[in-house]
Amino acid sequence: MEVSETSQRKNQSVSDMAQKAETVSWKKFFVILAGRTNDAHLEFVAKLESIGQTEVNSPEESDYLLVFCPVASRVGTVVNEAVEKIQGGKPAILVVMHHTFNPVQVLTESRRLVDNPNVKVTVDCLFYEDKLLTSNRNDTAWCDVQKYLGVSKFSIFEVELINFMHRKRDSNHELQISVPQKKFFVILAGKTNDAHLEFVAKIESIGHTEVNSPEESDYLLVFCPVASRVGSDVSEALEKLPGGKPAILVVMHHTFNPDQVLPESRRLVDNPNVELTVDCLFYEGKLLESNRNYTAWIDVQKFLGVSKQPTLVAKFMNYIRRKFDINHELQISVPQKKFFVILVGKTNDAHLEFVAKIESIGHTEVNSPEESDYLLVFCPVASRVGTDVSEALENLPGGKPAILVVMHHTFNPDQVLAESRRLVNNPNVKLTVDCLFYEDKLLTSNRNYTAWIDVQKYLGVSKISVLVAEFINYFKMKLDSNHQLQISVSQKKFFVILAGKTDNAHLEFVAKLESIGHTEVNSPEESDYLLVFCPVASRVERDVSEALENLPGGKPAILVVMHHTFNPDQVLAESRRLVNNTNVKVTVDCLFYEGKLLTSNRNDTAWHDVQKYLGVSKESTLKTWLAKSMNYIKISWKKFFVILAGKTNDAHLEFVANLKSIGQTKVKSPEESDYLLVFCPVGTDVSEALDKLPGGKPVILVVMHHTFNPDQVLAESRRLVDNPNVKLTVDCLFYGDKLLKSNRNDTAWRDVQKYLGVSKVSILVAKFKNFLSSNVDFIHEFQILVSQKKFFVILAGKTNDAHLEFVAKIESIGHTEVNSLEESDYLLVFCPVASRVGGDVSEALEKLPGDKPAILVIMHQTFEPDKVLPESRRLVDNPNVEVTVDYLFYEGKLLKSNRNDIAWIDVQKYLGVSKVSILVAEFKNFLSSNLDFIHKFQILVSQKKFCVILAGRTNDAHLDFVAKLESIGHTEVNSPEESDYLLVFCPVASGVGTDVSDALEKLPGAKPAILVVMHHTFNPEQVVAESRRQVDNPNVELTVDCLFYEGKLLKSIQNDTAWIDVQKYLGVSKESTLGAMNNISRKRDSNHELQISVSQKKFFVILAGKTNDAHLEFVANLKSIGHTEVNSPEESDYLLVFCRVASRVGTDVSDALDKLPGGKPVILVVMHHTFSPDQVLAESRRLVDNPNVELTVDCLFYKDKLLMSNRNDTAWRDVQKYLGVSKVSTFRAIFNSKRDSNDELQISVSKKKFFVILVGKTNDAHLEFVAKLESIGQTEVNSPEESDYLLVFCPVASRVGTDVSGALENFPGDKPAILFVMHHTFNRDQVLAESRRLVDNPNVELTVDCLFYEDKLLKSNRNDTAWIDVQKYLGVSKESTLKALGAKIMNNISWKRDFNHELQISVFQKKFFVILAGKTNDAHLEFVAKLKSIGHTEVNSPEESDYLLVFCPVASRVGRAVSDALEKLPGDKPAILVVMHHTFNPDHVVVESRRLVDNPNVQLTVDCLFYEGKLLKSNRNDIAWFDVKKYLGVSMVSTLRASFNRMSSRQWLFVFLVILFLLVLLVAVILSAVFNVGRNTTNYNKTANGLEGIICNNYSCGG
Repeated sequence: MEVSETSQRKNQSVSDMAQKAETVSWKKFFVILAGRTNDAHLEFVAKLESIGQTEVNSPEESDYLLVFCPVASRVGTVVNEAVEKIQGGKPAILVVMHHTFNPVQVLTESRRLVDNPNVKVTVDCLFYEDKLLTSNRNDTAWCDVQKYLGVSKFSIFEVELINFMHRKRDSNHELQISVPQKKFFVILAGKTNDAHLEFVAKIESIGHTEVNSPEESDYLLVFCPVASRVGSDVSEALEKLPGGKPAILVVMHHTFNPDQVLPESRRLVDNPNVELTVDCLFYEGKLLESNRNYTAWIDVQKFLGVSKQPTLVAKFMNYIRRKFDINHELQISVPQKKFFVILVGKTNDAHLEFVAKIESIGHTEVNSPEESDYLLVFCPVASRVGTDVSEALENLPGGKPAILVVMHHTFNPDQVLAESRRLVNNPNVKLTVDCLFYEDKLLTSNRNYTAWIDVQKYLGVSKISVLVAEFINYFKMKLDSNHQLQISVSQKKFFVILAGKTDNAHLEFVAKLESIGHTEVNSPEESDYLLVFCPVASRVERDVSEALENLPGGKPAILVVMHHTFNPDQVLAESRRLVNNTNVKVTVDCLFYEGKLLTSNRNDTAWHDVQKYLGVSKESTLKTWLAKSMNYIKISWKKFFVILAGKTNDAHLEFVANLKSIGQTKVKSPEESDYLLVFCPVGTDVSEALDKLPGGKPVILVVMHHTFNPDQVLAESRRLVDNPNVKLTVDCLFYGDKLLKSNRNDTAWRDVQKYLGVSKVSILVAKFKNFLSSNVDFIHEFQILVSQKKFFVILAGKTNDAHLEFVAKIESIGHTEVNSLEESDYLLVFCPVASRVGGDVSEALEKLPGDKPAILVIMHQTFEPDKVLPESRRLVDNPNVEVTVDYLFYEGKLLKSNRNDIAWIDVQKYLGVSKVSILVAEFKNFLSSNLDFIHKFQILVSQKKFCVILAGRTNDAHLDFVAKLESIGHTEVNSPEESDYLLVFCPVASGVGTDVSDALEKLPGAKPAILVVMHHTFNPEQVVAESRRQVDNPNVELTVDCLFYEGKLLKSIQNDTAWIDVQKYLGVSKESTLGAMNNISRKRDSNHELQISVSQKKFFVILAGKTNDAHLEFVANLKSIGHTEVNSPEESDYLLVFCRVASRVGTDVSDALDKLPGGKPVILVVMHHTFSPDQVLAESRRLVDNPNVELTVDCLFYKDKLLMSNRNDTAWRDVQKYLGVSKVSTFRAIFNSKRDSNDELQISVSKKKFFVILVGKTNDAHLEFVAKLESIGQTEVNSPEESDYLLVFCPVASRVGTDVSGALENFPGDKPAILFVMHHTFNRDQVLAESRRLVDNPNVELTVDCLFYEDKLLKSNRNDTAWIDVQKYLGVSKESTLKALGAKIMNNISWKRDFNHELQISVFQKKFFVILAGKTNDAHLEFVAKLKSIGHTEVNSPEESDYLLVFCPVASRVGRAVSDALEKLPGDKPAILVVMHHTFNPDHVVVESRRLVDNPNVQLTVDCLFYEGKLLKSNRNDIAWFDVKKYLGVSMVSTLRASFNRMSSRQWLFVFLVILFLLVLLVAVILSAVFNVGRNTTNYNKTANGLEGIICNNYSCGG
């Protein structure tokens, strides 16, 4: 009985409220259109229907008329005409509609022009095309209409709340709401100014309850405001915690900056009861609106196990339960007050937003002060705040309480203001707040948020009541006529605008929007809103401004600012502060890396904000997903027939292939097809093409535009098509026989997919189906396909041939370099950075030819392999550049670095190269180059003859070209009759066309010709038009252009290209070139003896100035070709004179030649000191008239080095030419120097012993030098008596002279010594006076200077020179170094063999004990695992261990943390100290902690970087691990052995099967090769006989 009575009372209360709601007046209206609105008026009609009004079909049925009057000419005229159509007796609402794309259009009010008594309300609206604009003007119009109709928000709320209650009742009519009910106790560890109450309120809003003692609570909520230092305050706060209760610690930082960057305080907490630590920002008595606080609240919810059920629902239901009284009647009290607005200045309608907020909480604006309960005074500041406020308050009507809103005009949302309430002394002003506005908008700022909170507090409005009102309003829009909740999915359309290159990362965001039911369209006109993606390439502000400049007007926009980073916790200032475009409704920040959005709080927040703006609920998302899932089941496989209406050069085939890839089928006749696919290239009449179509079939029309510009702007062709069978018309761009990679083509393909109803799932199914059909025989066959692609190399600057290494890598994976763009599949562009990256990249990309995909390699010149660079791909916006990588190089070599490894991996990934394909390609190349090695030795050189024809004066520059032809085995002859082809050199003297015509007139008939057009210039980068266009002689089969200056061909890309083209024409391969160089058949005499004459000459060096030893490089070059330096002019064959230019060239050269001894021929090398390798010089040979000087060359040098330059290369070639040195003789000289009398190569390694003397502290930096000496076979001994020489290291501590003198005083007697003077500096280019000048001890035979920093020798020219000098002194050659290395390897192997001749690799098995000196979040476990991987074992006590492993995470200062860690070390065990720095930056710079350690037991200290529970991937951590391995004596071999020891039987079985497979593959290839070899037996016999003779002659094998 009690249950039924309770139920009856509840039903009664609900029905009473329903009757009350029926008093709301639902009216009927009839629409009159006084002009053309493009259906924009429908939005207004829908709004009226949403508040219960009903549209009827005749004026007689209606309660009032709704008249829409679009302005077509003058407002007055149009309004009069519209009013005339109003029929008598019915009240009317007149909506005057103004067509504009400007949402802030200023209008005079049209109501002044209306005098018809039936028109009760006149409002003005703005619209553009078929949409009402989002503007204050339209909002005001809607408010006025609602006010006239007497529509109260509260009446709507009541009805909605009643229906909501109906749905919430269960079978017993009882409301069951389950919210997790936990209890918490609050502990304050400092003064929070009540800011913590907001946090407490949030926790109460999810159903938790605050209690009065720790004993009653389930957990503690500890607020710790930071007053001094975070670490100290947190420690003090945690000392007071009552034991045994879990705690949430909220560390509160006082600041007015919502974007304050803070280190996470949880690192400082080691109390096990504290289960969660979060950081919050607050100012005075308020928590700030910031990402930091939002993240903290999410973390607390996650910890408390709060479900993802909307918190709003929980709050609402708790509120409902509190509102039931004893009679179970729902009581909702909303304070209904009235206010009157007073404006004391011009606000540009910005105050309307504030008024709307007050109305949203149930207050009503009235028309006079007498009706109001309070006054709302808006005072915009025009001059000084004090003056404006005083004037505003003078005119207030008496007796009414007032709220004063002081409005400051600024575009800065973080503007700092003095509070205006200090200036107000009027007792009627109950509240004064400050607001920021710009033009007609209130800014989104903390200041305005605080003002609104203060107003709500004064008016007695609670947050929960506001939430209830909003919640009810949300559900109000979801009710149908049967009072049932219908979840409608807002089907909106959006258009995507890309303001930069996103690497397709934006597609993930687009997919999310599509997943909630929104649709991407192809033009701004079709869209409801714009989605703008702005990737940050330079500065955020600049990029955002440029992105917003091009927005089409009138459309609301969502701006997504995309920041490229690999750090998901990157801290960013919010970009919305930089946006003042009124169309941009929401601005969010996203993080992405390469082509992916990162998984991060920042991105989650961005998506949450977008959903909030779009009004998307989780229910609507679910509904959309279910609908899409149902559609995914229906995959339609259709058939199409292709019709070509013109010539497409087969470019349409790519489109056809795309259709096939999604499961569509091409058929052979229109009758079989479901639709027709018509390709119409522009130039063909579209109308004519469509007239010929077979009837009745739907058509997709593809209009194809021929252009090389992928960004070509086109008018849409669909406007020209009126054939009803054409269901879709798209435009495509193509060039030659290829569709371009462009947005236009992507859009066309998406439109086709959309029309065909193709989903991502259907595409996936189609691809999977194709995969299965193409791999039916997968079980029976094993086919590895290596993609054989062709590439063309473009050099955008000087790489010193470093790019060749990259080219070789590409060739190693099966790709081929070609000689023209047309042949290539893609371009390989090398861009060395010469000035600024951005400038150089832009210049490089300007030269790219049209439609070829390109790989751009940005090359940075540096000797530092760990150089940190920003990624250059952010600067590239060329759509043809599909991948951009950065490379490090120095001089002519790519560096060995992580940067280069990553770049190569990225290129492989782009090219689709797998490890298997690389292995196959390398194996294939190996076999092809070695298959017939055992059976034959054939070098085929095309022996052709050519005759040279000079059509002008070349200053002998053509001889260089002729020499190249001879180097590949061709022979110059004396008459055209003897020749196989003609080589015509045509230097340009006037115009290219004229000179070429003259040259070709003299050609003898019928011989094929190569024409070399020679352009005289000193610029190696000179751009010349291709001369082959001027040639129409059929005998000229190849025309190339060359650059020369005076008597030399320039070193240039143009000349390299010319030579490559000639080689290609002549069919010269690398093998044939090699064969020509080794072609010794023409060197044999009648006795088949090899005669190669190497000119063995002697020279004497004369220095005519100070060269800083730069001349030694030139001398070394001469020695390398077999010449010998002697000690007197009398012994020499020629003199080598180095003349450094110190004043003027003429004077210095004359002085140098005055001192020459008579009668000897002279080579004069004039040396110019400069740092520019491209320095332009007048040739010094013009100044020489001494008959003994037979050759004069100019060289460039800087400090003690010859520069790498064209000038120096030319000088060396001239010297070689003068001396009659050929490449063969050079090779012979090197070869002869290596053979002894028995024709055996003898490499002697000088085995000497040395003793080390340290005369100061080197921090072990000298050990690197000692290791180098040992690497070349020298041995360190323990006493001076045993040694052959002394190695003295003298670090400079005060002055060089003093320190050197002190070092030499203590020398043991008569041993020769090498003195190393060590200078401590971090500057590798430090300029030093040579210390050898200060040494007069006769035992010191060599003095060198070295640079070091801390315990490392620097990588510098100074140190390289020192090492070269030492090697020279010891008589060490490169060959002896190689021999020593080989000897060490052999010794190492022999040392590892046991008596049974088996290779035993021993791994030193040590035990270690781990000590944690702080909280590492388990990041140290990764380090421990590495030690275990090399065979070391972790034990459970220090006593069992061989050494200690101490992990010291830095919590405050490094020094203090290290000291605390070392205090706890047990006695006499050696220790490795790992200092762990918490950071998310892998390039974080830390000072080395080993300087702070003085404990003798700590034998190694390393620094590591970690973040949360992971060690970072960084150079710092790699170095740390390397140092630990070095200390433990771990080699790569021992590591490998340890890995083998840990392998399971299953792993061994896998390795065995792989090896077996490779062996089977090898046998198959060899068998195939043997079969092919049989065909060449005859050639083999001939070659074998020739080879036997050659080998015998070379090695004197007699018989």
